[in-house]
Order: sequence, then structure tokens, then C-alpha cells
Amino acid sequence: MASSFGQEMLGRTVQDKKGKELGKLVDLVVDVSNGEISELLVKCSDNIDTTRLPFPVKEGAVAIPSTEVSTFSHVIMLKI
Repeated sequence: MASSFGQEMLGRTVQDKKGKELGKLVDLVVDVSNGEISELLVKCSDNIDTTRLPFPVKEGAVAIPSTEVSTFSHVIMLKI
């Protein structure tokens, strides 16, 4: 069963703390033990070198821990 919250968030722009676009949210990883979002999977813009980011790449998307998110809104802002 798809979550309406999750579906609503997919495709939103993810930006760093300076407002530079990192990419688009393509999926959310949920910790089944507590129901909390543990990671955001972000498909980076073509101009971003994912090897220079401090996060692993999973299935073609960068896995950003939810602890690195400062704001979930129409744009997802990161703390970095």
C-alpha cells in the first residue's frame, strides 16, 4: 500500500543549505522498527558529481540520512 505522504513528496527538489539544487527526491526509506524515514534517495542533477558527496549511492540515487534534512516543504532543504 502506497503512502499518500510519500507519493506527495516524490519528485520534490532537494537543495543544499545554500539553496543550490542537488536533485529530485525519488524514494524514501522507512525504518520498519519505528516507522520513521531513515533515508531520502535523491536522483542528482546531471552537473553533480556523486563521487564527491559524503553519502553512498544506492540504485543510481544518493542515500541521504534523514538527520541531514532541515526542512520538508515544497522544497526539501538539507543541513549541508
